[in-house]
Amino acid sequence: MKLILKTIALILITTGLQAQNIVGEVEYRYKIFYDKIYSSLPHLTQQERDRILLTWGNEEGYSTRMKLQFWPEKSIYTYGAPYVVQSYSWQVEDYIIENNLQDQTYLKFMDQMGKTYIVRDSLNAPKWRVMNEIRDILGHMCMKAVSEDSIKGQKITAWFASDIPVPVGPEELYGLPGLILAYDINDGMLIVEAEKIEFGEPEEIITFPKKLKGKEVTGSEYQELVKDFIQTSVESKRAWMWGLRY
Repeated sequence: MKLILKTIALILITTGLQAQNIVGEVEYRYKIFYDKIYSSLPHLTQQERDRILLTWGNEEGYSTRMKLQFWPEKSIYTYGAPYVVQSYSWQVEDYIIENNLQDQTYLKFMDQMGKTYIVRDSLNAPKWRVMNEIRDILGHMCMKAVSEDSIKGQKITAWFASDIPVPVGPEELYGLPGLILAYDINDGMLIVEAEKIEFGEPEEIITFPKKLKGKEVTGSEYQELVKDFIQTSVESKRAWMWGLRY
């Protein structure tokens, strides 16, 4: 898979293809349903469940906007502006992900688990299974693909547009033969869907801070930190989503 993706990226770059739909920017609506998530956690006490449902219960979910910029050789993803979750205005946390398809590496700069992490490593695509289902998203016919995150215990359903031939998507999802325009986790506990897409060079390129300050780790080291954080939260009967992106 890595070799195939690298070959595709290099072909697009070296042949100088400037097709309109391989460079652009997508705005996503990121919507999370805390009541559904916390109701599914068996380790929480009933008192904690009731408290969360009273505080965060909302049939419409809580949402914000995210932004993805893409080229044949890379993609970069972060928060859109303004960063507002329903009626709550929160301080913008550091959260930027860059996938370099040319050299098959990634860089993540993010506030998670109470710290700022700088994660660098080789790209490793999820194990996707393409399904025989299609849907229309913003005029693009998208195919369904499914995968799993065994560490977080998540079932991931993604929809990718093969007419936008860049193998990237929001968050840490990539590796499908087309841009991911929507995905959900665990049957609607989190729903992310493109609301707007513009082709051509973005007017304002997303950039990392000039100086990255944080704890530098490899991808495998970060996954171990995530695993330990979730395990500790379960043992303490706490919801790990407060400190870790769902």
